[in-house]
Amino acid sequence: MHIVTVAEMRELEAQADRQYGLSSPILMENAGKSAADIFMAHLLPHHSMNGLEVLFLIGPGNNGGDGLVMARHLQEAGAFINLYYWKEQRLRIRDKDIAEPEVAKTLDEAIKSADYIIDSLLGTGRSRPLSEDMRALLKRVQQERKSRAELRIVAIDLPTGLNADTGAVDPGALHADMTITLACPKQGFFFFPGRDYLGDVYIGDIGLPADLERDLPTEMLTTNLVHSLLPERRLNSNKGTFGKVMIFGGSLPYPGSIFLAGSAAARVGAGLITLAVTEQMLPIYASSLHEATFAILPDEQAGSFERAKALIAHLEGYRALLIGPGLGQSPTTREVILQVLEHLRALPEEKRPRLVVDADGLNNLSAMEHWWTLLPENTVITPHPGEMGRLAATKVSGGDISRLDLAREKAKEWKVILALKGACTIIAHPEGQARINLLANPALATAGTGDVLAGMVTGFLAQGVQPFDAASASVYLHVLASTFVSQELGHAGLLASDLLPQIPKAINRAAVNAPSYPD
Repeated sequence: MHIVTVAEMRELEAQADRQYGLSSPILMENAGKSAADIFMAHLLPHHSMNGLEVLFLIGPGNNGGDGLVMARHLQEAGAFINLYYWKEQRLRIRDKDIAEPEVAKTLDEAIKSADYIIDSLLGTGRSRPLSEDMRALLKRVQQERKSRAELRIVAIDLPTGLNADTGAVDPGALHADMTITLACPKQGFFFFPGRDYLGDVYIGDIGLPADLERDLPTEMLTTNLVHSLLPERRLNSNKGTFGKVMIFGGSLPYPGSIFLAGSAAARVGAGLITLAVTEQMLPIYASSLHEATFAILPDEQAGSFERAKALIAHLEGYRALLIGPGLGQSPTTREVILQVLEHLRALPEEKRPRLVVDADGLNNLSAMEHWWTLLPENTVITPHPGEMGRLAATKVSGGDISRLDLAREKAKEWKVILALKGACTIIAHPEGQARINLLANPALATAGTGDVLAGMVTGFLAQGVQPFDAASASVYLHVLASTFVSQELGHAGLLASDLLPQIPKAINRAAVNAPSYPD
């Protein structure tokens, strides 16, 4: 499912008209019918349609037209429909026009009695500040929502006042409980503060032929997409079928990171996990990760050459290598990384393990000039905003639209698959494609969850999944696993290790049942 800018959405609609004769009235009819179907399938909470009181706020453009079509279908299904035409300040209550002197009073009564208020005021094309009278209307609805918890707000296409390209919001914008967006999710949905205004997001089908989207550069991660990326699990398999993972990390200040990464690589289905650690660290992992094997490396006093030589000697036959979790940033460690990268670049592609660099792997790289030239092709890097800032020598946002441009620019410049972590993680390909995850969970804002993600990516690479796809599937499943934890614990108190047993459940959800987003 592709993500669109306003300009791209307009071009899709224009092409649909030119090539397929799908005029604006036809698309509007499809949009309103689809919105009504989604609304009836996902009432918040579930109600009978008979006698349901629904107030539509109708704008002057296509968004208002979509709302009118939706209203007709809900009325046919048994709902009581009230329509407020904002531009004309005209009100219809159950098919009866209200006299002008009574409109303000009757509208207030309609707001108080509504079970649902449908925001179909302004659509994707609006980017100017809202007028004061529209802000006043939305403020009245918001006040009612605060005083009456059972009232639900549903936005058609997007909440009025949200910029569809940037995610910026007008001070008068209304928080929705549900957004039924039409045809494609809008780019602004994936950036803050707009992401906070959407509620649950559903995609309405307006009848655009699928081939019109094929050249769009940005996709939303969905269960269906991830389902298509998962590796096969054939009956006639052994641990070699699903690949061997080597992880170079772990140091006395940070012993847990490599445990989390190795466990996550195993939980996504890699056949064998090997931790490259010193003899001093071995007892920690041997007692906690019983399924792992170990490549024993000399300690730092032995020097970088001996350490790199020992690691390289163990790499033959490994399909994926992760460098970084808990590794530390000593000069000796940096030299080991340089020598290992030199070895990888010299290998023919068919014999080279796919590389993931995270955490202290990235921090060590950021201290080197033109560090990206040291990486072999198809390397995956997974920085959080702080690490990305050090790599790019710039301040990096945790949530606004600048993240997308930066991720695309640097993936191309650095020739890497770049997973820029955040509430809505972006995966960027050096050729310009990007995928963004709408799923977000504040419970993941805790130490170690990034190590889990890096291990998941590495585990999928070991199974033969292509780097862009491995990063994409891991990002989606990582958040999905966290939602399973949060269903029991809430949005605080998650530990990174809590994710580990939920990862196979998330994979199973995608592998066995791939409904349209959201689940």
